[in-house]
Amino acid sequence: MRYGAFLSYSHADERHARWLLQRLEGYRVPKRLIGTAGRHGPVPARLGPVFRDRDELHAAGDLGSTISAALADSAALVVVCSQAAARSRWVNAEADAFRASGRGDRIFCFVVDGDPTGRDPAQACFPPALLAPDVEGGPPREPLAADARAEGDGRDRALLRLVAGLLGVGYDDLARREAQRRQRRLVAIAAGSLAVSTVALGLAAAAWVARNDAERRQAAAEDILGFMLGDLRKKLGPVGRLDLMRAVDDKAIDYFATLDPRDLTDRALEEQARSLVGIGEVRFSEGNHDAALDAFREAHARSTLLHQRDPSNGQRLFDLAQAEYWIGFVAFEQGRVDETSIWFGRYRDSGQRLAALDPGNFAWQRELAYGHHNLAVLEDARGRYVEAERQMLSELELYRGWVAQRPDDYLLRSEMSDVASWLGSLTLRQGRLGEAEAYFLEQNEVLRMLVAEDPRNARWTEQRHDALLLLADVQAQRGRLDEAHATVEAAAEIGAALAVQDPSNNYWRLTSGRSRYWQALLAADSRPATAAAIAADATAMLAAAREAESKSERVLAWLVRSRILEGRLALDRGDLPAARAHVEAARALIEPAWRESSSELLRPRLAQTLLLQGEVAARAGEAAAATAAWTEARRLLEDDAGSELPFARLDPLVRVLQYLGLTPEAEPHRQRLERSGYVPMWKFPSDG
Repeated sequence: MRYGAFLSYSHADERHARWLLQRLEGYRVPKRLIGTAGRHGPVPARLGPVFRDRDELHAAGDLGSTISAALADSAALVVVCSQAAARSRWVNAEADAFRASGRGDRIFCFVVDGDPTGRDPAQACFPPALLAPDVEGGPPREPLAADARAEGDGRDRALLRLVAGLLGVGYDDLARREAQRRQRRLVAIAAGSLAVSTVALGLAAAAWVARNDAERRQAAAEDILGFMLGDLRKKLGPVGRLDLMRAVDDKAIDYFATLDPRDLTDRALEEQARSLVGIGEVRFSEGNHDAALDAFREAHARSTLLHQRDPSNGQRLFDLAQAEYWIGFVAFEQGRVDETSIWFGRYRDSGQRLAALDPGNFAWQRELAYGHHNLAVLEDARGRYVEAERQMLSELELYRGWVAQRPDDYLLRSEMSDVASWLGSLTLRQGRLGEAEAYFLEQNEVLRMLVAEDPRNARWTEQRHDALLLLADVQAQRGRLDEAHATVEAAAEIGAALAVQDPSNNYWRLTSGRSRYWQALLAADSRPATAAAIAADATAMLAAAREAESKSERVLAWLVRSRILEGRLALDRGDLPAARAHVEAARALIEPAWRESSSELLRPRLAQTLLLQGEVAARAGEAAAATAAWTEARRLLEDDAGSELPFARLDPLVRVLQYLGLTPEAEPHRQRLERSGYVPMWKFPSDG
C-alpha cells in the first residue's frame, strides 16, 4: 500500500485533522516492537504517509478518481468523527467505499465531539456507513473508536489507542513502551546536561526528577482514574456490586493522598471531582452518611474551583450541579429540611444555567427537570401536597413527550415511572386512593417492561420491588387483601434476591426488611403465629439497616413501624410484657429523632406508638397512663394540620378519639376515610 492510512474528515474538523495527521506521520514506533508479529503482519518502523483529503467539496458528484485511488491504496481508513462528520455526505461516501472494498475491520474512528454512545440523532458522531450492519437485517456495527473528548480518553491517550489499532498491537503494550521511551528520553536529556557543565548538572537533575515525577503521576492519574470511572464502574453499577465498587473507590482515595496539588492539571481535578461523587454514592448506598457527605463536599470544592476558572464550560457546571444535588439529598434523608432547601435550590439554579448554555443538549435540559422535581419532593416533605402534585403533573407531561420521542431510552422511561410513583404517593396522601392506584399501576407496568428487556440491570429490579410495595399499600388500604398479598409476595422474592446478591448494600437490606414487614402485616389476621415470626425477622433486618444508616429518617420510620407491628401482634395474643417491650423500644427510637426534626415522616409513627402504648396500658388496667398516652397522640395528630388533616393521620386519630370517648368528634374523620374507599386492617374500637 502507498499510504499507511487515509484520513477522512469534515471540513468543520480541519483543525483536528491537521493535528492528527502531524502526530500520525511523526509517530516513531518503539524499537522493541518493530518487526514483531502484529494483527496485520509485522509491525513497521513507521505508520507511513497519511493521505488527507483537503477539500470535501468535490467538483464531481462522486468521490473522483484521485480519492478513489487513494482509498484503494491505503492500508486503513481513519475517520475523524463528530456531529459534522455524521452529516457529511463525503465522509460517509469515503467510509462506504472503504467498507465495500472488504476492509471494514481496518476502519478506525477518532471521536472529537458528539455522543458515541447516545441514541439522540442530534448528538450522533458516526457517519451512517460506519453503523450499517454487515449483513442485511443484522445488528448495527459498533465502530472501533478512540474517544478524544475531554470526558472520554482525552486527545493524547486516544491517539495512542488509534496508533495501537493501526499497528495491530495491544494498547497496554504500546502504552508501556511509550512510558519506557519517555523515561529513556528524559535520561538522555539529563545526561546531555551533565556534559555541559557541573552547574547545569544539578539543575538538569532536579528538572529531570521533577518532570519525570509529574509526568509519571499525570499518566498514572489519567490511566487509573479513567479505568476506575469508566469501564469498571459501568460494569459494576448495574449489577449493584457495592463491595467491588468500594474496593475501587478505596484505591482511588489512596491514590489521591499521594498527589501533590501542584501536580494536578484541571483535567486531573475534574477526574477527582467525578470520582469523589461516585465514591459518595457508594458510601451512601452502604448507609455511611458521614463518609458520603465528606466525599460530596470535597467534590463540590473541586468543582466550584474549576467552574470559577471557566464559567462557560458546561461540563464543569454539570459536575458542580451533581455535587450540589447529593449534598442536598443527604440532608433530605436526615430530615434537615431547611438545609435541603438551600442545596436543592442551588442545584435547580445550576440546572437553569446549564440548560441556557446549550438548549439543544437534551441531557442538560433534563437537569433542569430534575431540579424542579427535587423541589416538588421537598414540598411533599413539608406537607404541601397540592403544590407538590401540581409540579409533578407538569413534569409527568414533559416526560411523556420525551419518551414518545425516545422510546428506546430506558433511563428516561424509568424516570417517567418515578414521577408517576410520586403522583401516586401524593394522591394517596390526599385520600384519593383510586387515583393513587392508577399511578402505581402505570409505574409497575413501565418497570415490568424494563426488567423484561434488561433483567440483569439491578437498578430496574430494585425500583420494581419498591413499586410493588407501593401498589400493595394502596390495595390493602382499599380492602383488597388477597391482591395485596400476591403483590407483596412478588416484591418479597425480589427483595430477598437483592439482599443475597450484595449483603453490603444497605438499601437492599432495607428493601428486604420492608418486604418482610408487609408479609407479616398481611398475615396478621389469618396466621398470627406466622406473622409474629416474620415480623421479628423484619425487625432484625431493619435494625441492621438502621445500625448502618443511623441518621436516615426513612430507615428509622420503617424500623418503628415493624416494632409497632410486633407490639400489636403481642397484644392480640395477650402477651402484655412483650407488647410493652416493643412499644418502649419503638418510643425510645423515635422520640429523640422527633425532638430533633419534627418531620411529617415521623409524626404518624410517633402517634401510632403512643396509640399502642395506651392500648397496652388500658389492657393492663392502667387507665390514667392510657389516657395520657392517647391525649398526647391526639395532640400530635391534630397539630400543624393546615386547612385539612393529612390523610395518613385519620386512621390513628379516629382510634384515639374513640378510645378517649369522643366518638362524635371522630365521626367526620371516619366518614372521610369511608368516602375515599379506605378499609382498616384492624377494626376501629367502636366496631368491637
